[in-house]
Amino acid sequence: MATKFVDHVCNSKIMLEIDKSNKIEPRENLFVNLVFNLAIPILILRYGNDWAGEKIASLLGKPPNSTSVASIILAVAVLFPVCYGIYDYLRREKINFFSVLGIISALLTGGIGLVPGGTVFMFALKETAIPFVLSIFTIYTLKTPKPLVKLFLYNPAIFDVEKIQSHLSTNGTVSYFEKLLSKCTWLIAGSFVLSAFLNFLLARFIVVTEPFVDKNQFNEEVGAMMFWSFPVISVPCMIISAYTLWLLIKGVKNYAGLDMDQIIGSHLQK
Repeated sequence: MATKFVDHVCNSKIMLEIDKSNKIEPRENLFVNLVFNLAIPILILRYGNDWAGEKIASLLGKPPNSTSVASIILAVAVLFPVCYGIYDYLRREKINFFSVLGIISALLTGGIGLVPGGTVFMFALKETAIPFVLSIFTIYTLKTPKPLVKLFLYNPAIFDVEKIQSHLSTNGTVSYFEKLLSKCTWLIAGSFVLSAFLNFLLARFIVVTEPFVDKNQFNEEVGAMMFWSFPVISVPCMIISAYTLWLLIKGVKNYAGLDMDQIIGSHLQK
């Protein structure tokens, strides 16, 4: 759940991917992604007890405000992003790195809320750890032939990479463009660090009820955090990503000498 802002960034870039044989592969639908990873879990966590608490309690033979009822509601909320991640893999037969992170995050949220000994501080650390680890991984990729910026932005699904690289070589500006890619990579890493910081603050401010004290209230607070995380966390990160994309497009124009309609992949123009 802490990595949903990553899905916003990745899904906003394009709804299609092109493989090596130029075959158009289906890409996960942004609306469906948001529904299963954000909207449904929020609704279940915030209103699940009001909607189905009594029925679940009746089936279990326990009071509506019991820990068992709240645990089932939390488990159902976590089940939606997990099932969506599995469905996406089966449909596209392709591992989505960010869906995997989403599943791990959802399972950790469920584990903290369901397993005895889970605390709100552990939840805050979990919300902070995943984007922070992503920032470290992003910086690490600078030492590899494929920095993470090429996955996020500079990839054949958006740009005509072969044409751009050809013009860069002709103009002798490959090294300048590589420095630009490094700068863009640091900006993406910075957006992850910002997300980690805001995640921690938001979690400590909103999720204050220990799950072993009142699991129903804990569920509602987790749902509330998910709701507020979009304007507080995702929007600033998307602004940074949009600025990074603008820098990249400007750099392609300056170093490769190509206009916008020349650098966008031909499959998008069609």
